[in-house]
Amino acid sequence: MRLLCASVLVLVGSVGSACISQTPGKTSLDIDTDHDGLADSLEQSLLEQFQPRFLISRTDCSSKPAEFTAFSKRPIAADDNGTIYGQAFPSPGETGQVELHYYDLWRRDCGKAGHDLDAEHVSALVARDEEGTWKARYWYAAAHEDTLCDASQVARARGLDAETHGPEVWISAGKHAAFLSKTICTHGCGADRCGDDDALDTQRIVNLGESTSPMNGAIWTASTRWPLKQKMSRSDFDPALLTRVNALSVDQIAWANPGKRPAQAAILGGGAALGAAATGVHATDNALDVADTHTSGALDTASQKTGNALAKSYRSVKKALKAATGASTKAPQTE
Repeated sequence: MRLLCASVLVLVGSVGSACISQTPGKTSLDIDTDHDGLADSLEQSLLEQFQPRFLISRTDCSSKPAEFTAFSKRPIAADDNGTIYGQAFPSPGETGQVELHYYDLWRRDCGKAGHDLDAEHVSALVARDEEGTWKARYWYAAAHEDTLCDASQVARARGLDAETHGPEVWISAGKHAAFLSKTICTHGCGADRCGDDDALDTQRIVNLGESTSPMNGAIWTASTRWPLKQKMSRSDFDPALLTRVNALSVDQIAWANPGKRPAQAAILGGGAALGAAATGVHATDNALDVADTHTSGALDTASQKTGNALAKSYRSVKKALKAATGASTKAPQTE
């Protein structure tokens, strides 16, 4: 078999590489528009196979994720029609794995510190099994990434019953943080609410390509008005994180950034009575440790504790917050 490659001009206005595999009696053409080593057709097939089932609040001020105007350097929300944008690229980890990103992009964040444009996402790490079938290995849900209130989570696909298809993902009203379980939605800094949800009727999945080689006119991904380019330029599946997840039971969901949990617990309790501050967070020092690689059940069990354990835990998280923030008690802005 011979492999002939050349550059071609594709309809979206960017140059892609085309490889023609020549075998007796058979010729195929696979275009790799974003130059990442994966054919466009494979990327689209995987994005469609593993598309998550997004559950969106019926009262969200932005209604649905937006479709953005192609070939505009400035991100312009053209229609709140439920479009989901995708990205597929070879994983920087184990050979043969592909990382899929699903971006729900919003006209506006409607939280207390609301702002125009909101870029959120869910990710999967997929690979072929011994029979050649593509299966997901892990799922990641982004929630207030790169802030002190980061409540992003990661889980094994088998535990979510999402190996051959996407999982259910709850999107918090107004803030648009993603959660792999409805139960854990409120366990960040307290601003997220999941309820009154409808399944999103996704109009289509549009491949963004790569940050350095956008597809389908998505040149607006490079805009500095939102952190989309940064999200597209990194993997969500750090080897150390996967090692920690693999040490848990298969049905457990882990915080991606457990070191921030004590500070978040104190923020959640800020300005509230002692009982309210600790209720629903982590009632004992042991529960704090459990919550670092948590299940929703562990959190619910902790929230039922009362009395001296509450006071002890609240003092502990206050101490942890001072250590983490240089004794500052000012709550940070969330994403």
